[in-house]
Order: sequence, then C-alpha cells, then structure tokens
Amino acid sequence: GSDASYTFLRQHYDNPKSNVGDNYCNKMMQRRGMTRPRCKKVNTFIHDTRNKIIAVCGDGGEAINNRFRRSKKQFRVTTCKMKGSSTKPPCDYRENNSPRYIVIACENGLPVHYEEGQI
Repeated sequence: GSDASYTFLRQHYDNPKSNVGDNYCNKMMQRRGMTRPRCKKVNTFIHDTRNKIIAVCGDGGEAINNRFRRSKKQFRVTTCKMKGSSTKPPCDYRENNSPRYIVIACENGLPVHYEEGQI
C-alpha cells in the first residue's frame, strides 16, 4: 500500500542530489534512517523527479518478469555500498555514481521496491 511507496521514496528518492559535502553516502544513509539498528548493506538514491520514477511503473518502463519493471531510460543515481561485512553501526559506505537503468517493483502504479541486484 501507500506505506511501501512512502518507504520507497524515503529510501531511494533524492532530487536534486542533496548537497551534504563529503561522505554523501554516510550522511544520507543516516539521514534517511538506514543505519539503525543495523547498517543497510546497499542502497541506491535516484536523482530524478518523482514523476519520472513513478513513470517506470507505466509508460517509462517495461516488464522484465512478473514482478519487476526496468526503466527505458537511464537515471542519475548514487549507489551506497557498505565497506566491510559488519552491519553494526557506525556504518561506512563507498559510493558509485554511474548512470543506470533502474529495476523496480510496483504496486497500484507506484514503486514499492528497488532491486539492487541489477547493477
């Protein structure tokens, strides 16, 4: 329901890209609540409008299987990956900024899950 799409936006939507200085990933993961009680291992922030992200659930995407849709265009994104294997805070991330096609799951025309494996 709407909770899942709200969570999706909280975890993955950042447009325009927040100007938080150095350590974008460390600051943004903390700010968006993904470092407590455990560090989320991987998370991608999408630097584009809500409408363009939501469009992937419609005309802007194509079904790749019965669960996921892949964007027709590349998005500007930042992927934050945990350094090391311990998920105990403090959380330390490295970032990757290459544009990519995004793969998401939709419910009722809204994005509810970002598939991180499709990098």
